[in-house]
Order: sequence, then C-alpha cells, then structure tokens
Amino acid sequence: DMLRNIKKNKKKSNGVLVKFPKKKQDKRIDLPTVGLNTLKQCKSAGIKGIVLKHKNNIFLDKTEAIDFANKNKIFILVK
Repeated sequence: DMLRNIKKNKKKSNGVLVKFPKKKQDKRIDLPTVGLNTLKQCKSAGIKGIVLKHKNNIFLDKTEAIDFANKNKIFILVK
C-alpha cells in the first residue's frame, strides 16, 4: 500500500524500501515478503533499492526479480 500511495501522490522519492521483521512478529510464520511485483512497484514509485534482513524474509520469484532489478538499476541489499 505504501508504494501505491507514493506512486499515487506522484512523489518520486528516490528512497530505499527496508523490509525487516517487526520486533513482535513471529518469525516462524510471518516474515516480510518481496518478489517481482514488489520490485515493479518500487520502480513505479521511484524507489532505488530494497534492504532485507538475512534469513528473515521470503523472496518470491527470485531469479526473475533479480533480473528485473539488474535491468532497472534497482539494488537489493541483504544485511
């Protein structure tokens, strides 16, 4: 929703999307999820990259998402 709101308001942020689990989030069943759709929304919103927490996320369509990120100069950083 946040990425859609940025696009809707036409505020090109050139920012970074940080997807870390919340402190009270159950990491066994409820992890932040990113994938090709997330990267497409980031591109539309002007987001320059995504930061993920190592082994604390779900990465859908990984190969396609990384290819899309490379072609569109969007970085993916895992900390």
